[in-house]
Amino acid sequence: MGVQVEKLEKNMAKLTIEVSAEEFEAALEKAYQKNKGKITLPGFRKGKAPRKMIEKMYGVGVFYEDAANELIPGAYSKAAQECGENIVSQPQIDVTQIGKGQPFIFTAEVALKPEVTLGEYKGLEVEKSEVAVSEEEVEKEVYK
Repeated sequence: MGVQVEKLEKNMAKLTIEVSAEEFEAALEKAYQKNKGKITLPGFRKGKAPRKMIEKMYGVGVFYEDAANELIPGAYSKAAQECGENIVSQPQIDVTQIGKGQPFIFTAEVALKPEVTLGEYKGLEVEKSEVAVSEEEVEKEVYK
């Protein structure tokens, strides 16, 4: 797994996370195992259709969404720890590359804890102003 951090304006960052093709294939297999019981194909009992036949019938990307949902939380949490930034928001996820035999690449846009730099504050002098309050003003406020 690889992570690239790109700092954006206003304390935002874009993490580009790449998951290997092998991990993506394992997630596809897990998605197939999870969903195969719900899929029926002519000539096969319910839940017994091979993955290749399901992909041929419904398209290659039939399990991509479930595989991505399987991979993203774990990969994002590892990337957040690896990058060393103080992330203070939920990520805005965007899938940039998904395909069989290719690495799975997605981006996460997050807000970072702002960096604060203090100016010279020691040794500053403030003018103290004297305020005179008469007894009459005090009585007026107390018995209002």
